[in-house]
Amino acid sequence: MNNANHLPCDKILETLVLFIDHELPSEPEYQSYLNHFQECPECNEEMLHESTAIAFLKELLQMNCNEQAPQELHDRILQQTEALAGQSQVQFFSSTTVTNFTFDGTTSIQVTQEFTQEIRHDFNEEQ
Repeated sequence: MNNANHLPCDKILETLVLFIDHELPSEPEYQSYLNHFQECPECNEEMLHESTAIAFLKELLQMNCNEQAPQELHDRILQQTEALAGQSQVQFFSSTTVTNFTFDGTTSIQVTQEFTQEIRHDFNEEQ
């Protein structure tokens, strides 16, 4: 497509999957793609082909990869999350560093204090 107001075919084809998956950054850009497809039969044909292929793959994956996690796993994750939120052991550590240095006869003192919070919970223990 040679119209300067529209996206070139190579740009359209490079980012075709973003258009198909509705992941373009803006609505005006999405509209530019639609305009391009209306005016360019080759790109429109490629978009329809890619859309069909992607839809087929998504459907195939949904049919074959739709396994439910066991209820025991859901229960254990919930239990461990509640345990972490309500019963975690919290410890605070503080360290202070004093640094003296001399530059051109002037002594400077730098004090650095660091606080660290540590939360521990053993997720391997059965409750």
